[in-house]
Amino acid sequence: MKQDEIKSHVNVNSFSIGFIVLALAVYILIVAKSLLVPFVVAIGLWYLINALAKGYYSFLKVIPKFFCYILAISTLVFGMWGVVELITANIADVVQEAPRYQKNLEALVLKTTLALKIEDQFTISELLKYINLTDMASSLAKTFTGLAGKTFIVLVYVCFLLYEQRTFDQKISYMISDDNKEKNIRRILKAIDGKIQLYIWVKTLMSALTGGLSYLVMKWVGVDFAEFWGLIIFFLNFIPTIGSLMGIIFPALLTLIQFDTPYEFIVVSAGLSAIQISIGNGLDPKMMGSSLNLSPLVILLSLATWGTIWGIPGMFLSIPIMVIINISLAQFPKTRPIAVMLSKTGAIIDD
Repeated sequence: MKQDEIKSHVNVNSFSIGFIVLALAVYILIVAKSLLVPFVVAIGLWYLINALAKGYYSFLKVIPKFFCYILAISTLVFGMWGVVELITANIADVVQEAPRYQKNLEALVLKTTLALKIEDQFTISELLKYINLTDMASSLAKTFTGLAGKTFIVLVYVCFLLYEQRTFDQKISYMISDDNKEKNIRRILKAIDGKIQLYIWVKTLMSALTGGLSYLVMKWVGVDFAEFWGLIIFFLNFIPTIGSLMGIIFPALLTLIQFDTPYEFIVVSAGLSAIQISIGNGLDPKMMGSSLNLSPLVILLSLATWGTIWGIPGMFLSIPIMVIINISLAQFPKTRPIAVMLSKTGAIIDD
């Protein structure tokens, strides 16, 4: 009986210590957000560079790996420059056009209230005071300006990661004297590296395809700033589930405000929805396969959790973080049941 009491006491203490450690970790993540988020974003870009370099090397095998990395870095820098230029140019135009959209919105609301025979016009007018598209556009411009200001520190981190990766293998060998432990750690790191690179590569390709096709639909209809919204859809596609919905709702609402007839709104809504469904539910899962092995519920909870901790950057990083956590938990007998609960099917594949 005493042994059972001792075991129960030990389990309670272990749970208490685990809860305290978890709470402390969350507190540190929130407090150190400004320091950690740029570094984690830099790790994501570092993975993308490695994935691009491997892709170039497999396609152009006659070129040395060093030049493949140069080509990958050049591709990323050129892409980031193009993104910054496009955002900068369009944000100014969006802010300039915001008053016109505001008038169209007010006219649309008035037309809707008259059609529905809503008599409480005072409440509607009060509501419109809070929906100020000019202020929203200015706020969006400030947000992008703030993100651009952090680009330099992110690039510095990326440069150091690329420089340090040459000695990663050597450092692991020096840290671990046991050969079996070293092999196990290398296996875990290889599994994490492979799945994260696959996720980043496939998600980037699918997001680019989604954004490109969405741009063509909006350009065909005549939606203002189609290039800008295509780029926004590309980025939103990295946010699971919610990002795809936002990539449909925002351009569709802009179309509704821009045009006088609902025809353009219907075409854009149907076109963007068809693109998101066909790629998000068809092509994307087929290319990704079961490599992530995460439950859809876990993905949503992870999105909400990391979004609460780190905001929008946390939403973008939620899937890679959960993949790393799930693979790590699966390697130890005591935490393996947690990995089973987090997985999609319950089957843990040891890579």
